[in-house]
Parts: sequence; structure tokens; C-alpha cells
Amino acid sequence: MPRWLPRTLEIAGWAVLAPLLGLCITQWFGIEGRRTITAFQALTPYALLCAVPVSLAASVTRRHALALVALVPVVTLLVLAFPVVFHTTAAEAQAGAPRLTVAFANCYFENPTPATTAAAMAATDADVLVMVEYTPQLHDALVAVLHDDYPYRLERARLDGGGVAVWSRFPVLTGGITRVSDRPTVDVTIDVHGRTVRVLGVHTFPPTHNAKDWQQQLRDIGTTAGDSSLPTVIVGDFNASWWHPSFRALLHQGWRDTHQTLGQGWGASWPANRGWLPPPFVRIDHALFRSPVTPIAIRDLHVPGSDHVGLVATFAVNSTG
Repeated sequence: MPRWLPRTLEIAGWAVLAPLLGLCITQWFGIEGRRTITAFQALTPYALLCAVPVSLAASVTRRHALALVALVPVVTLLVLAFPVVFHTTAAEAQAGAPRLTVAFANCYFENPTPATTAAAMAATDADVLVMVEYTPQLHDALVAVLHDDYPYRLERARLDGGGVAVWSRFPVLTGGITRVSDRPTVDVTIDVHGRTVRVLGVHTFPPTHNAKDWQQQLRDIGTTAGDSSLPTVIVGDFNASWWHPSFRALLHQGWRDTHQTLGQGWGASWPANRGWLPPPFVRIDHALFRSPVTPIAIRDLHVPGSDHVGLVATFAVNSTG
């Protein structure tokens, strides 16, 4: 081995570790508030894995200080990933508990194929359809496919990203399209075979536009969803992943992520259908729940023309006792 190579590798190793240690600090102390930080946090599992070859190379070349420091990102990743890998299971569905299937999709307001998107939503056969970036073109396409199915419809179609809609086969008892942090939000209660369930459909601004507003929106979603003791499901494009401290703070208010609970926490929902972007690498579309609701199944939903992967989740509405 050339004499200069170990020293060169050491310098390169420290150069790689510097941003990784910065990322660890943002995770330890919940630092967000800047677009670059939140974007970097979305890459947490991929970025921190880069410390593994650094630690191995440093060990081989006897750069012991570098090898030890490189373990910090590795341990940080193990701690963050622990709940994803060793997730807790959900409560068992009670015998005879009513079932509720909800399909969610960010349909993309510039979607060039609203008819195929409408067909994909119809094919889910879900009890409730929740859609964001909902446009007049998508509305017309859904009506053409579904006709009089889903008789309970609340919608606000727009030509920009602010459109939102909920279509339900179950009766809508109360609520409608409201605003949370000035974002259009579905907030309804529905009658699921005699049990009242609250369904929220959310769509936050991307943190890459304004990270502080995005943090506030996540806090407001938690406040809004927590103001009722009803069985509740929250679905939506949170523009946030498990790797963002603000999203984990929301979960710590008593919510659980359906993908994670059912062992699919490593799945990804963005970006999709974009040839010039990488395949989906981060999940920002979620279905959250809390007891007495318990999840039975969840699957990804291909949404033609959208840059998001949607979801179809089935829940049992257990008795509160």
C-alpha cells in the first residue's frame, strides 16, 4: 500500500463524516426549520449507512479515532430504525367489529391522465376515498366511472395543489372540508355500521418550501385530531417521514403509523412516475390510527400520472368497551 494512501483515506473519511455527524445532531435534538435540513433528514437511512464503509476502512488502516467516531452515525441509525424493524403489533380485531377501508391518493394537480387515475381509485373498491390535489378534471372522470356510487361526497376541486375531496359509501354524519394551518383538510365523521368514526385527510406544504410553516402544520394536525375521543383515522400526504423529528413528535401524541405497525415501515411513496427522478425512496404518505381502531391490512396504490404512491388501508373499529 502506498504510504500516502492511508492518510488520504483518513482525510476523505473525515470529510464524509462531517455532514453525517451534523445530521445526527439534527436527529438527536429535533432540529428542523430549514429546507436543506429537512431534505437531508429524508435521506437519513441512506446517508448514515455511508459511515459503515468509513468505519471499516479506518479500522483496516488503523485510524482508530476515525473508526470510533464513524460508529456514531451507525449507532444513531440503529436507534432510529429500531421501532421500524422491531415494531409493536396492533390490537386484535374484535369478533364482529365493523371494517372500514380507506383509499388515499395525492392525485397531482397537473396529472395528464385523470381518467386512468379515476379508474385506479374506483378499482380499490374502498369504503372511503380521500384525495388531495383534486381537480375539476378528476371530478368529471370519477363521476364518469363511479356514477352514483359513493353517494356522500364533499369536495373542493381546484386547478392548483389545494384541491381536496372525500367520497364515502357510509353516511357522513358531521364535518366537511375545513382548514388546518390554512390548508384545506377533510374532517368528517362517518357511520360505519353503527359506529361513528372520524376521518381526517391532510395535505401539508412541502418543508422544502417553508420548513417552519410545515412544522406548525404538523403540530396543528395533532391538535385538531386530538380534540376528540372518537375512533379516528388520519390519512394524507404529510410531506414528512419517520426520519423527520416533527413527524415522530406527532406520532408520540398517541398515533401509530399503519405501515410500520403492519411491518411495512421500509416502504416508500415518493417520488413516483418521474423518469428523471430516482424511484420512490421515502414514505411521506401515511395512514395513522389510534385505539380502538386497529389496522388489518394496508397496500400501496399506483396512482397513474401522480408523483406519489397512494395507499389502501383496512381497519377494524373495535368497541371502546
